[in-house]
Amino acid sequence: MAHGSRNPEALRTVTALLDRVRALRPGLPVRLGHIELNRPVLTDTLAALRGEAVLVPLLLGRGYHIKQDIPDVAAAAPHLRILIATPLGPDPLLAEALHARLTEAGWSADTGRTAEAGRAPEAGRLAETGRTPETCRLPEAGRLADTGRAAETGRLADVSRLPETGRAPETGRPTTAGRATPTGLRTQTSLRTQTGPPAQPRPRPPAPAPHTAGVVLAAAGSRDPDAALDTARAAALLGARLGGVPVLPGYASGSGPTVSEAVRTLTALGHDRIAVASYFTAPGRFATECAEAAPGVVAAPLGAHPAVARLVLHRYEQALASAPLSHPAATVGV
Repeated sequence: MAHGSRNPEALRTVTALLDRVRALRPGLPVRLGHIELNRPVLTDTLAALRGEAVLVPLLLGRGYHIKQDIPDVAAAAPHLRILIATPLGPDPLLAEALHARLTEAGWSADTGRTAEAGRAPEAGRLAETGRTPETCRLPEAGRLADTGRAAETGRLADVSRLPETGRAPETGRPTTAGRATPTGLRTQTSLRTQTGPPAQPRPRPPAPAPHTAGVVLAAAGSRDPDAALDTARAAALLGARLGGVPVLPGYASGSGPTVSEAVRTLTALGHDRIAVASYFTAPGRFATECAEAAPGVVAAPLGAHPAVARLVLHRYEQALASAPLSHPAATVGV
C-alpha cells in the first residue's frame, strides 16, 4: 500500500519494488493499492479481492495514514478479513538500504580513519611513535639499541644497577653478573650496557581524527509525535550503520526542523561534509524539495532496494504471526 504521487517515477519505482517482492516469494499473490494520487487506489484493490488480505504499508513511520486512513479503508471492506502490518520503519534493513543509496551517490565517511574500523592511521603517520604499522608492536632489535631493551623481551637491561643488588632489575631473580666462578673467572654477561641517556617514555599514537562528515535524514514529516520518534530512531540506526557518523532528521513538513535547519546545526558542530539521505519510499514532491536543500551529495529514495523488498515480506510475516489467516498464500495489498 503506497501513498501515491504525481511524479511518474513514483509509480514505476513502487512497481519495481513489488516485482522484487514477487521474485522473493513466487507463490504469494501481490497487489498494489494507493492512498491517493495514483491508480489503483486502495479501495478499488480491496473491492476486487475475496477472502483474506494483509495490508503492508509502504510508509516509514506512524502517523495519520497509519492510525486513521488505512484502518478506515479496511473497515469499509467487510467482505474481507484484513490484517494490517506495521509500517516499514524504523528498521535496520532500511538503514542498510539508506547506506547503499548514499554510497551509490558518491558519499564516503572517510575522515582519516582506516577503512575497516577507525583504527590507528597508516604507516607513514606511525613513524613518530616508533611503532610498526602492522601490529603497533615494538620495532626490530636494531632500533632498540638506543633504549637499552632486548629485542626478544623488550625489557630494560641496565646493568649499571646490578652491582648494588645482584638481581635483575625487573624479575628480581639472582644474576651471575659480577660473581666469580669456581675457577676464579667471571662469567660473561649477555646483557647490553646502556651507553646513552635513560630511555624516554614513548609517545602515545595520535587519536583517530573525529568525523567531519554528517548526514541529514530527509523525511516527509508529521505533527504526530510518534512519527517524529520513529524518524529519530531511523536516524540513530543509520548513524550506527555508518560507523558513528552523526545523523540528524530534517523534514519537508510538520513541526521541523527542516533539512536546511538540520544542515546548519551540523555545520555549527564542525561537520563540513554533509550529505542528505532520502528517507522516502519513492520519488515525489517532498523528496524533490529535500534534495534541493542539500549542500552536497544527495542520495536517491529507498526505491526497489533488495533490503526494502525483504522488509516488506518481513512485515507481512509479522502480521501473520500476530493473527494467522486460514489460507497459506494470503494476498498482500501493498
